[in-house]
Amino acid sequence: MATTLPRASEEQLAQWVLSMRTDGVPVTPRMIQVMALEMAIDAGIDERAFTASWSWFQGFKKRFKFTLRARTRIGQDSQGDGEEALGTFAARVAQVVRDNNIDVVYNADQTGVNYEYLPTKTLNAKVGEHTVWVKCAGITKDRTTAMVMADSTGKKYRVFLVLKTKASKVKGVVQENLTQRHGFGKTV
Repeated sequence: MATTLPRASEEQLAQWVLSMRTDGVPVTPRMIQVMALEMAIDAGIDERAFTASWSWFQGFKKRFKFTLRARTRIGQDSQGDGEEALGTFAARVAQVVRDNNIDVVYNADQTGVNYEYLPTKTLNAKVGEHTVWVKCAGITKDRTTAMVMADSTGKKYRVFLVLKTKASKVKGVVQENLTQRHGFGKTV
């Protein structure tokens, strides 16, 4: 028969998780397992009787409505810090626009665009071979950069694609590309 932590110990562990997350510290299943084992020892439970197994961890998550999430943002600042910085920046830009009699403000940004992307998983029959072959050119992801731009009047400009190629290793071709094509090759 499996042993579990007393309810008070689990509640204390849940409070620890919440305090760590409030401080922005990531909490891993292994950290919870170590803390649970320490709490079991403090509660007088034999270390062979309670192992903080994966099934106990799943139950703990369910009891306290926790879930494992992938990291979506990395940084030192909180949401409040970001909103404060945004307000300060917006006020500064508005002041510069007024001081210099600027009529139109432009904004440009770049983003990656996948134009050929092969998924890492595919549906396959359960019986038979375990190796899944996918026909492709040997590259699983081809990507380019798209430059988008708009102005403060609401006008959106055409998308500009930035295509990258490898530089030639032939000195004569490199020199020709620099003098005639601003460093670009004959084909992009």
